[in-house]
Amino acid sequence: MLKALIALFLYISMPVSAVEKPEGAVYCHGKTVVEYRLVNPGQNGTASDVDLTVNGKTSRYMTSYSWFGSNQPTPKKFQFAILGEKQFDPLLIFDTYLVDAKKRKYTKCN
Repeated sequence: MLKALIALFLYISMPVSAVEKPEGAVYCHGKTVVEYRLVNPGQNGTASDVDLTVNGKTSRYMTSYSWFGSNQPTPKKFQFAILGEKQFDPLLIFDTYLVDAKKRKYTKCN
């Protein structure tokens, strides 16, 4: 019985979500740290889904490789958009930086 209680205590005291170690390029703006990883990329280097990690918490989102504004030219060095949530809907991916929906620029920090 004592062993069961100790095991239960250890299980309950474990963190609910683990902070993941960055696997690729990491982008920062202030205290916000962002990383993305394409899920099952094709031969052309594109993928329909991406794992987006914000401050150590990862979620899966869809991607879009076309520019949204039909009357606007595509910005230079635009690669694709991550269709996330809140400030990351969309998260625009450029060749050397990211831009969120609030127009905050994230630069490489690793």
